[in-house]
Amino acid sequence: MNIPETPETCPFVTRRRFLVGLGATVLLTACNGQTVAVYRPDPTSPTVDPGSAPPPGSLGGAADRTLVVVEMGGGNDGLNMVVPHADRRYHDLRRTIRIADPIDLDGEIGLHPSLPRLAERYVQGQVAIVEGVGVPEPDLSHFVSMETWWTARPGGADESGWLGRFLDGSVGYEEPLAGITIGPGPSRAMLGNASYVVAIADASGLTPDLPPWIDTTDELMSMWEGFAAEDPTAIDLTPIRTAIASTVSARGKLEGALGGPEATSRRRRRRGTLVDQLDLAAQLIASTVAPRVVYVHGFGDFDTHQGELGRHEQLMAQLDEGIDRFFQTLGGLADRVVVVTTSEFGRRVRDNGSGTDHGTAAAHLVVGPAVRGGRYGEPPNLARLDPAGNPAHTVDYRSVYATVLDRWLQADADEVLGGRYERLSLL
Repeated sequence: MNIPETPETCPFVTRRRFLVGLGATVLLTACNGQTVAVYRPDPTSPTVDPGSAPPPGSLGGAADRTLVVVEMGGGNDGLNMVVPHADRRYHDLRRTIRIADPIDLDGEIGLHPSLPRLAERYVQGQVAIVEGVGVPEPDLSHFVSMETWWTARPGGADESGWLGRFLDGSVGYEEPLAGITIGPGPSRAMLGNASYVVAIADASGLTPDLPPWIDTTDELMSMWEGFAAEDPTAIDLTPIRTAIASTVSARGKLEGALGGPEATSRRRRRRGTLVDQLDLAAQLIASTVAPRVVYVHGFGDFDTHQGELGRHEQLMAQLDEGIDRFFQTLGGLADRVVVVTTSEFGRRVRDNGSGTDHGTAAAHLVVGPAVRGGRYGEPPNLARLDPAGNPAHTVDYRSVYATVLDRWLQADADEVLGGRYERLSLL
C-alpha cells in the first residue's frame, strides 16, 4: 500500500523499495532512499501475549523526554573504547591491538583516540561511563546474547522487548509515533504486546544479506517474529516524512556550501552510518513527532575478530561524530534527551593476534546534559579472569535499563523488567 508523496514532504525521492519481513511484502514510501514502515504486535505469534499488556499510562512515563539507544551490534570492545591504560596487564595481554595513546580522563582510564568530542563532554560532566556491564551466566553466541539484551527476560515465556513493554504501559496504541527504530527493520527490543513501532531504514540496507553477527536464516526470522506490518495509511506519518525531508534538504545545502561534487560524493557514500542515523533521530526529536524512544541499530560490525585496530578506529570515529552531531542538531532541546549504548557482549582481554574474540563484561556510555558524568560500576579486574580469559561483570545490564526507565523516562522499571535491579546514580 502506498503513502502519497509530495514535493513538500519528500523533495529528494530516489526510489521505491519493497520491505520484506516474515514473508509479508509491503510497499512503502521511499524518501531519499529511506523507507518508513509501521509495525504492531502479531497476536498470532507465540512471542506476543496481548493479555499481558498493562493499560496505557499505568507504568507512568514522562511525555517530554526521549531515550535514544545506540546498539553496537557484534560485541563492542569496551577495553579499547574505555582503556585501562594505567594497568600494565592491559598492555601485556594486548600486545598487538593495545591503544597506546588514549585520551586520558583521570590517570587510570582514557577514551579511544577517535573519541575526542566524547572526551570533551566527559570533562563537561555529560558522559557517564558504566564499567563492567554484563549478563549473569553469559552465552557468547551473538543471537542468544542479543535476545537477552532485547528482552531483559532471558528464558521467560514473554519474549517482548524491554522498550516494547515500556511503550505498552506508557502509551499503548494511543501514540503511534512514540517508538521509532532507525536501522534495518524494527528491533526486538521494541516489540511490545500492545503498541506500535515505526521503522525507518535506508533502503540500500534492506538486502537479503544477513547482519554480520547472524549465523542462520532462522535467527534472522526470529529477530522479526512477533511483528506484523500495519496498514501505513492508518497512521499519519507526515511528521516523520517531513523530518526526513528536512534532514535531507539541510544536508544537501550543507554539502553544496562546503565541498562541491567530490565532497558530496564522499558524504553520499557514507549514507547509512551512525552519523546519518543520529542526525535523523535529532530531527525527529526536534519536530512535532516527539518520540519517547528512538532505537538506532545496524550501522556497523563490532565483531572484530580480525583487523581490529583499523576497524574499531572507524567505528569509534562514527560514534564520536554521530553523538556530537546529534546534540549539535538538537541545540536547546538537548536537555530533554539521554543517549545510552548497548552491545551484546564485550571482547576477550587477550588479543588473538589481530583482533579479539567474544568476551563478557564491557563498558557502556550514558550521555546527555541531564547525566551526572563520571565513572560507575567497577573497573575490570584483569588479574582475576575466568578460565576463558574474561573478567567478571560487576553491573547487571538490567541496572542500566532500570536507571534510565526509572530516573529518566519516569516509568515503573520494576514492572517493565519483572524484578528489582540496582539504580545507578548517573541520573
